[in-house]
Amino acid sequence: MVTSTLRSLIPGQPPVAADLRTLAAVVGPQLTAHRRGLPLVASPREIPMNYRVWGLQFGRQDNQVLTSVGAIADLFQRDGIDGRLLILGEAGVGKTHTLLAVGDLLRQRGGPVPVLLDVSAWAGETMREWLMATLWREYRVAKAAAASWIDTAQLTLLVDGFDHLPVPQQRKFAAALEALLRTNPNQTALLCCRRQVMESSGLIFDQFNGGINIIPLAAQQVKDYVLAQNRPDLWPVIKGSKVLQQLARLPLHLTMLVAMANPAEPPVRNQADLVQRYIDDRLAQAKGNAGQHRATLSWLAGQLDQRPRLFYLDDLQRTWLPEPRQLLYRLLVGLAIALVMGLVGGNLLLGLALGLMFSQIDLENFAYFRLGLAIAPLSRLAAMVLTCGLLALVLGLGLGTLGALLLTPLRLGVPGFGWAGAVGAVLGTGLGLGLLLRGGQAGAMQSRQTPNQDIALALRNTLVLMVGLGALLALLLVLPAMASGQPPLALLPPNRIRLLVGALAIAVLWLSFGLQHGAVRLLLGSRNSLPLAARPWLDAMGAVGLLRRVGGGYGFGHEMLRQAMVKDRA
Repeated sequence: MVTSTLRSLIPGQPPVAADLRTLAAVVGPQLTAHRRGLPLVASPREIPMNYRVWGLQFGRQDNQVLTSVGAIADLFQRDGIDGRLLILGEAGVGKTHTLLAVGDLLRQRGGPVPVLLDVSAWAGETMREWLMATLWREYRVAKAAAASWIDTAQLTLLVDGFDHLPVPQQRKFAAALEALLRTNPNQTALLCCRRQVMESSGLIFDQFNGGINIIPLAAQQVKDYVLAQNRPDLWPVIKGSKVLQQLARLPLHLTMLVAMANPAEPPVRNQADLVQRYIDDRLAQAKGNAGQHRATLSWLAGQLDQRPRLFYLDDLQRTWLPEPRQLLYRLLVGLAIALVMGLVGGNLLLGLALGLMFSQIDLENFAYFRLGLAIAPLSRLAAMVLTCGLLALVLGLGLGTLGALLLTPLRLGVPGFGWAGAVGAVLGTGLGLGLLLRGGQAGAMQSRQTPNQDIALALRNTLVLMVGLGALLALLLVLPAMASGQPPLALLPPNRIRLLVGALAIAVLWLSFGLQHGAVRLLLGSRNSLPLAARPWLDAMGAVGLLRRVGGGYGFGHEMLRQAMVKDRA
C-alpha cells in the first residue's frame, strides 16, 4: 500500500483503472450540482420537453420526435451516431439542461466518462492542451492521466458555452474540435449550439453524426407549468399578449415570468425588456442597496466576459484588479511578508528583502503547483511529506557533510554542517514539491463542492509540510551540537528560533496562496467591485435568482442575464 502510494507520486505515471472510476465518482456530484443550479427559480417538477431528430449528414430534418433524455441517450449510443451528437435550439430553450441530463444518464450507464467542459473562455489553445488544463482545473486530473485518457478516448466531452464565443473563435474552436474527432475515431462528444449560429456561420460539424433540435413549448405545456407553480393569475396575462405568448415558449423566459410579481404592468415589449424587468424585480427583492447590488453585478459580469462563466472564490487573482491596484497588491503582499518577519522573526530588514522578492513572483501562474497543494487528502499528504522529507534529509546530510569538510580547518565544522544541512533541507523540500506538483497530483481527483475549499485545504496542507520541514531543520541544527558535546541550542539561540519560525510562517502564507488571496479580496472590497464579505453577498444574489451556485462556484443564472448586466454597466 505504501509502496504503491509512493510510486503514484512519481511524475508522469500512467493512470490505473481505479483512477477512471474515481473520476466517474467525482463527475456525478458535479453534474448534479450543475443541474440544481440551472433553474432560475426552484420548481417542483421539470418542464417536459420534446426533441426533434436532425439528420445532419444528409442535410435534412428528420420527422422523429423524442420525448425524454433517455431516448436521447439511446440515440447517442446508436450505431450510425456513434457517440457524436449536437444539441441544437434557441437561447433559453434548455440546451445546457439537456446536455447535463444526458451526460448524467451516460455516466450511470458506464462507458467513457462524461466530463463537462465550458469553452466560453477558450483562447485558441490546441485542443489537447486545453483539455488537459481544463480537466485539471475542473476535476484535478493530473497531466499524465489527462493525456492518456484523451489519447485513448476514455472521456465523453460535454461541450457547453460554444455560443458565447466570438464568431471568429467559434470557427477556430469548431475546426480544432473537428480535428480532434477526425484524428481519434473513438472519441465521443455532445456539443450545445444555437441552430441559428451554426446556419449563419456556415459551420458543418461533419464529424458529428446527428443532432437533436429542442422544440419550444406548446401553449398547453406553458399553461400546465404556470398552474403547477401556483400562478393561475399569470396564464391569462400570457394568453392575452402576443409578445408573451412567443417569449413563454422558451423555458428560461417562462421561469422569469413565474418569478416576477407582476409582469403585466407595464406590458412586456420584447425579450430585452423581459430580462431587464426580471433583473429589476429580483433586485427589489434583495436586501440592501439595489443600486449597489446592480453596480457590483455589472462589474462581475464584465469580469466574466473573458473568463469561464462559472467562477470560484478560490480563483480570485491579481488579474481581477485594475492596473493601479495591481501595484498596490504587490505592495500589500510585500509589506505583509515584512511585518510577519519583523513581528515573528524579529528581523524587519530581512522581511523587507523577502517581501520585495516574493511579491514579484506570481505563484498563481503555476496552476498545477498551487492547486496541487490544495487538493491533497490527508492520506496522500502523508506520502508527500515523506517523499519531500526524504529528499530534504538526503540533501541536508549531503550539503551538511560537504560544509563540515570545507569548514573544519577553520574550526567551523559543526556550524558548517548545521547551516549547510539546513540549506540542503530547504532545497530538498522545494525540489520535492516541484517534481511532485508540476504535472498535478495523480489519484487526487475531486470537484469543488464548497466555496473557499481550495484555500482552506491549501493552508492546512502547507502548514503540515512546513511543520515537517521545521522539524527536520531543528534536527539538523540540534544533533550536530549535541554530538560535539555543545549545548543542544548552540546553533539555535532564541533569536534564530524566531527567525526560523518567521520564515516558515511566511512560507505557509505564500505557498498556500493565502496571503495573495487575502490581498486580492481586500482590494476588491470597494465600490463597484466584489464585496469583501464575498460569499454572503453571492449567496444573497443567488437566493433572489440573479446568480446561481454550482457546488463551490458561482455564475449568472443565464448568459442573457450576464449580457444584460454588461450592457447596464456600459
